[in-house]
Amino acid sequence: MNPEHQLEWSQIKNEYPFIADIPTVYGGPQRYHSVKNALETIDSKEHDLIGVHDGVRPFVSYETISNTFQTAERLGNAVPYFDAVNTIRIEKGIANEALNRSEIKIVQNPQVFRSDIIKDAYKLPYSPVFLDDATIVENAGYTIQLCLGNYENIKITHPQDIYIGQGIDNFLMDLEATSNGYLYSNA
Repeated sequence: MNPEHQLEWSQIKNEYPFIADIPTVYGGPQRYHSVKNALETIDSKEHDLIGVHDGVRPFVSYETISNTFQTAERLGNAVPYFDAVNTIRIEKGIANEALNRSEIKIVQNPQVFRSDIIKDAYKLPYSPVFLDDATIVENAGYTIQLCLGNYENIKITHPQDIYIGQGIDNFLMDLEATSNGYLYSNA
């Protein structure tokens, strides 16, 4: 977490004492540095699984988490995705061209890796081409394994995403659907 949020974190731990023992690791200037700081505190065996998740993705489903860990258990790593539904164009100088959306996968978190794989990958020095943990692992020479995620596992990045998230939350509550391992209800 950001060191500036220490007071808030202390208040949350006081309010919810069952999380008091969660270790705190300070982040860095980029996601790479934050994850690397966390990895350095994890005492793990070679085949243990390590999952990395964004706090800005509050609607990950239990099924996505389970599917990702099961896939990583079998194949060494797993990155959840959903298929692109929009037409996507790539700029090429002053021109642009449409990409085949059936080949485009929108990746999500949690991204799960065998401990030896992710710790090996994070020995690479930081590069701006490291967009997520999967790109770091891929740059270290490993093949990324994809598995199905859940569409509502959106990333809240822009102010309007909060409104989209509120809509998803209301939708889940209205359906009394399960998300994040909790039952949403109007009660």
